Amino acid sequence: MRWGGDSALATLALALLAARVAVFAALPLPAPVGDGVLFASVAQYHCASGVFETPIFPLDPTGAYRYVWHGIAWPGLLSLLNPDCSLQGGFIALAITMGLTALALAWGFGSRHGVWATALLIAVVGALQAKLGFRPETLAMPIALLGHAWRVRGMAWAWVASIGLLAWTQPTACLLAAAHALLTLDAHDQRALWRGAPLGLPAVLAVQGLIVLAYPFPLADLLAGLSQQGSQFAGRQDGGLLVYFVRSDFFPLLGLAMAGVFALACWRRPALLLLLPLVAYFGLRVPPAWYNLAPLFVVLLASLRDAPPRAPGPTAARTTALLCALLASAGLAQSLLRDGVSAWRERPDAAAALGPLRQLQDRGVAVCGVPPWLTLLRPANAFEPAYEPRLKGCPPAGAREAVDLVPMTALHARADADACRLPPRRADVPAALDRLFRSGSGYGVAVCPALRPPPIAPR
Repeated sequence: MRWGGDSALATLALALLAARVAVFAALPLPAPVGDGVLFASVAQYHCASGVFETPIFPLDPTGAYRYVWHGIAWPGLLSLLNPDCSLQGGFIALAITMGLTALALAWGFGSRHGVWATALLIAVVGALQAKLGFRPETLAMPIALLGHAWRVRGMAWAWVASIGLLAWTQPTACLLAAAHALLTLDAHDQRALWRGAPLGLPAVLAVQGLIVLAYPFPLADLLAGLSQQGSQFAGRQDGGLLVYFVRSDFFPLLGLAMAGVFALACWRRPALLLLLPLVAYFGLRVPPAWYNLAPLFVVLLASLRDAPPRAPGPTAARTTALLCALLASAGLAQSLLRDGVSAWRERPDAAAALGPLRQLQDRGVAVCGVPPWLTLLRPANAFEPAYEPRLKGCPPAGAREAVDLVPMTALHARADADACRLPPRRADVPAALDRLFRSGSGYGVAVCPALRPPPIAPR
């Protein structure tokens, strides 16, 4: 192991990743928002009650809160690793997952790719996990990478089993992994599959059968929920290619990194060009969904180190890995600084953030809309089934005074922001830090006039 560019960058990246994991374990920051809080809330409720449910994505055809619109592997793992079924415990579970991922990748790739190349891969995956937070791709990436490692070692049926497990973790990642497998299947894989079929095929079928038997809801409801979730998602307008793939907070220029890795992989295996329709449909359509591509991206990045049928040489793979790790390091640094500024500016205590809610309710003010992370602090039956979290008991418009509690990260989307009352904050935090690090990641809320959208009618 010679000390050079690879080792220096890998050391820096791993130090930043270790700090990121430590902050996750020590502080409940950033406050869960966006899609990730959906899965965090499912895990939280399952940890406390044993039921997979959440009120904030109401796609249950029965009108209940059942989580029937995605795989259960990720919230199930978060529930299992949460030591006390608390919000902070959820962050500890996330930190444990990231630590286990690093160990698994060191085992899967260390002997084949070398120490520093593996460290760079761990840094890229860790930065993506930190960016994804509580989204299921945080688990889908290590599953997909371990499948690739097993494939390279000739353990073809373990590779097939990993693709099957992705179906219960992130169904879109499963489809992309299956398509990638079919397009890259070679004679070595076919021989391994035939040799291992007598034991491997029954084992894979048995594992899938056990998961189906353990699944707590009818499979028909899951299929209907997945279809509805896709339709609901396709109608969103919450960002564009520039935001998600170029600016890309906490992993800058991610789209360019993905494009470079995909281009090099296609140069080595031209058949991968047939993945383009799936990549465009699941990743580039409106709204863009970069996270659907994350498991495929890291597998392609790892595969650049393996001997392909057509290769421009090892230098391109090494340079690509270094550039990706450099971007990952910049993203990890931005993520740490964001939460550092947030902790400096406001108390990073989710329980203390319940203070405004209690004060308003004690004064008899009805609270309607609330931050998504409040679902991690209240039982599911405290909320109306709604895409934007709303407490039960919200009066109809004109009945009496009502307010929304709006997280600071969402205040810019409110047309009535001028009518909102902001929480107290330290005045000595320069505004430039907020803009540079996008540091409004704490639990502060603004009190705004209630919008009171119509409730979702039970189906």
